[in-house]
Amino acid sequence: MVATKWSLAISLCLCHHLANAGVLKAKWPYTPNLDYQERLLWESTQLRGFAGGCLKRESTTVAAEWVRLAYHDMSTHNVADGTGGLDGSIRFETDRSENVGVGMIHSLNDFAPNLTPFTSLSDIMALGVVISYQTCGGPTIPYRYGRIDATQAGVSGVPEPHQDLQSHTDSFARQGFTPSEMIALVACGHTLGGVRKEDFPTANLSQDFALFTGQQAYNRGVVTDFLDGSTVNPLVTSSNETMRSDLRIFSSDQNSTMQRLAEKETFDSTCVDLLARMINTVPSGVQLSDVLDPIENKIGKTRLFLFGPSDGRQVTIVWADRNPSFCPSSGCRKVTTNMESIVNAGPDGVIARGFGFINVQATIYRFSVLIDPNASISKFWFEVEQDGKTTIVDNDGEGYVIDQDILLFDPPRSSNTFVPPTGSILITTVGVNGHSLSKLEATSLRNDPNTGPEHIPIIETWDLMLDDSHPPVIGYSFYSVTLDTHPGIWDLKGTFADGEITQEFIELDEVRAIILT
Repeated sequence: MVATKWSLAISLCLCHHLANAGVLKAKWPYTPNLDYQERLLWESTQLRGFAGGCLKRESTTVAAEWVRLAYHDMSTHNVADGTGGLDGSIRFETDRSENVGVGMIHSLNDFAPNLTPFTSLSDIMALGVVISYQTCGGPTIPYRYGRIDATQAGVSGVPEPHQDLQSHTDSFARQGFTPSEMIALVACGHTLGGVRKEDFPTANLSQDFALFTGQQAYNRGVVTDFLDGSTVNPLVTSSNETMRSDLRIFSSDQNSTMQRLAEKETFDSTCVDLLARMINTVPSGVQLSDVLDPIENKIGKTRLFLFGPSDGRQVTIVWADRNPSFCPSSGCRKVTTNMESIVNAGPDGVIARGFGFINVQATIYRFSVLIDPNASISKFWFEVEQDGKTTIVDNDGEGYVIDQDILLFDPPRSSNTFVPPTGSILITTVGVNGHSLSKLEATSLRNDPNTGPEHIPIIETWDLMLDDSHPPVIGYSFYSVTLDTHPGIWDLKGTFADGEITQEFIELDEVRAIILT
């Protein structure tokens, strides 16, 4: 009989070529929100895959639709009383004439699958702006997270093309922008996208859709073409003078701001500054994080569970016993042979991950090590050898601490079974060591498709029951729940006589998939 061991599954992401890029020195364990959003921004194609390569959609681009949604959400901010701003209230306001356009619904639908119990719609919208400019050839806008979503509609007041210059100046001043900043922010926003005839019939467009600059990608033609008289911007050239809002705004200071923006470096740096201010305009009392750079030496998903029957660097994982009896004083160790460079660009050369926009190359090192169950594990760290030099990666000397081994999510005994054509069945299994357990539950956030464009999240909770199909092993009993819905992310909480133990941020891709045909 093969003795039961514990398996520790873990990955380490090391970045290099960071000469011109910042890094975030974050202590582990990371908050779920930091872990998830850093992944969306830099590592993953999960969100940016919707807009990658400045992807076109119905004559415009996904990026242009995302930017417009974010500005309309922010633009009702009142700098005097601190209300409004980028707070996700737009999900309740799409029926207003000032928010006309199918792009609003498209964008909300794009963002909904990326919501989590700890990540707000307004954060995802802000992240969408950053991705939009990157993927369409623009500069990288610094991103901060921590926005809080509104639970109802806010006041109206989005600027509209038919309004006069004073109305626009007053509106931007209420948002916190000077007249010169108004000119620049409109130019930066209108470097993407255009005007849809169906949405603005009084613009008298000769075609169904008219671009602001004649091309889909980020460019300063919105400025230079305006100055040399060759612009195709429909909000400058419309036969209906009332709809020439960009003409009124751009020329409001005798073209002084536009002439300054004609120089590429000035245009890019101004857009970075103003678009960052736009997405960071939030209701008073909301505190945003520091700029989210790639995490240096990022620890990936770390799971301890019961286990039954290169780039010139060598990376070793080292761990210490919780109950010292097995590992030497220097720790047990294993060298990984499982490494993978994160590919920043697809076969077509289009950059698909955030790392590629800041010229960072990252390598993931994956480990799966067996742990003696009697000794358990208290913490782990890494040794990175390169060019004859050893670097210790140890969470600033503290090691990466495994805080408990009582309640363990069990990926091998969990499953996600696809049953065509009806859907899938998810079974979540948890191992528990301890007889004082009184309740074990899983909680997830799910977006209800029946709520329409608002995508109001629903919090669901399920009780896990003792599962006799998995016999006890070395003091652990197994509990399971069968779900016919698909939570993308869920948390576990066990209530014991002496307190609660949780495991957070469990994702569907951690569960083995079974396909029935």
